[in-house]
Amino acid sequence: MKRIGTALAVSVCLAALYGVALCDEADASKVADGKPVFVKYKCGSCHSIEVQGIKKKAVAATGSQAPDLSGVGVERTSEWLASFLSKKEKLDGKLHMKKFSGTPAELKKLSGWLATLKDEAAAKNMKAVEAKNAASKAPEAATPVEKSETKSGK
Repeated sequence: MKRIGTALAVSVCLAALYGVALCDEADASKVADGKPVFVKYKCGSCHSIEVQGIKKKAVAATGSQAPDLSGVGVERTSEWLASFLSKKEKLDGKLHMKKFSGTPAELKKLSGWLATLKDEAAAKNMKAVEAKNAASKAPEAATPVEKSETKSGK
C-alpha cells in the first residue's frame, strides 16, 4: 500500500512539473511571436534589443537617444506598452515618437513580447537613458528673475 501511495505521489509531482514546463513553453512562444512584428515595423531603426541580437540602425534625429529595450518588461506591462505605442500613454511627459501602425493583433503580440524582456542590467541602463533624455529637454533650472526672487526671499 505504501508503494502505491509513493508511486501516486511521484506521478502527481511529475504531472505538475510537466504542466509547469508547458507553461514555460507557452511563454517562450509569446517571445517568438513579437520579434517578427518588431522587425516588420522597423522598430530597430531607433531601438536595439541586445538580448535578442537586434541592433538599432540609426540615431534618432531629435537628439533623444532611444533606449535598448532588453529590460523594458522589468517595469512596464503589456497593457502600458500597447498604450504607449498607440500614443495614449506618456513617458516622462512625452508620447512615443511614432504611433504603431500595425493591426491590433500585431500590437498585442509586440507589447506582449516586449513585456517578457526582463534583463535587469538593461533596465537600469534604460532608466539612465530616459533620465538623460528628460534632463536634456528640461528648461534652465531657474531664470534670472527666479534667482533674484529666491535671494530676496520671495
